[in-house]
Amino acid sequence: MKKSILFSLTLLFSSLWVMPVHEAAAAGQTPAGTQVVVNNNSLERGDILNRNNQVFLSLTSLSSLGDLTFAWNNAAKQVTVKGNDTSLQLTIGTKVARKNGASVTLSNAPFIHKGKTMIPLRFVAEALDGSVVWNPKIQTAFVSKPSSKLLADANSTSLSTARNAAINLPRVSQLTENFEPVVETASLQYYFPEKAKDRFIEVNNNVVRYYQLTNSTAYLKWQAVIGGIAAAQDKLYFINRSFAKENGNLPNFKDTTFASFRWMPHITSTGYGLINKGNWNEVVLQDAEVPGAKLKDNYIIVDIPEEG
Repeated sequence: MKKSILFSLTLLFSSLWVMPVHEAAAAGQTPAGTQVVVNNNSLERGDILNRNNQVFLSLTSLSSLGDLTFAWNNAAKQVTVKGNDTSLQLTIGTKVARKNGASVTLSNAPFIHKGKTMIPLRFVAEALDGSVVWNPKIQTAFVSKPSSKLLADANSTSLSTARNAAINLPRVSQLTENFEPVVETASLQYYFPEKAKDRFIEVNNNVVRYYQLTNSTAYLKWQAVIGGIAAAQDKLYFINRSFAKENGNLPNFKDTTFASFRWMPHITSTGYGLINKGNWNEVVLQDAEVPGAKLKDNYIIVDIPEEG
């Protein structure tokens, strides 16, 4: 059932951006050490090891790449990783692996570290048809392999379906810093240019990010930490606070009409509406409840009839 949400976007942003500027700037600090993100899931530091200029990770850390099974043969000291169409065998201390029965030479052999079987990240991920992007500036490896559902939905003729896929596709950053919100919140805002599905802006607490889709991956092109001082943003008119820090390049959206979405998990509904520079701080969002089946896939973007 749909119902009106009787608040303005001005009130929304005034209630969110209240932390001092120095706290917002602190949110932009990049954690030290090698990090690995697999399909938007950050691995635990204890599952990652950088050795001989190569990233290794524990045996089961790639489980979020898809429907994989893992086996350990203690007698042979051998690891088997099976995907839908691929079977890999790696032996501890041996640089020769097998992919679907064929021999493959590795640059470094798998090994045991603190009781964990460590396997070479790039070889295993790419052998399983995933892609790996290494960002040396933030010492992070991004491993991506979208599911068949996400791939199909991203190409859907349904605008809301394609947009839902867009916000759930694997994300990759090649920027020089990593901005994280001071406090993670499940309440998010998404902005798609009217009728577009291949680029979007996400606002999470005090961090705003701009993504563009390329080859079924969402690339982070720009990010900013939102400060506590009231200020008009020419390129992004719906942000009414100063930027304490920016990184990357943002297109000029000052004359763009946006499909605006606010996900409200506490009532499992999404507020939606079309906004432009003239009405953004007065628009009344409509409310659409999100069915439970869609919540499981994090499909919280809804149709906007006016875009039809």
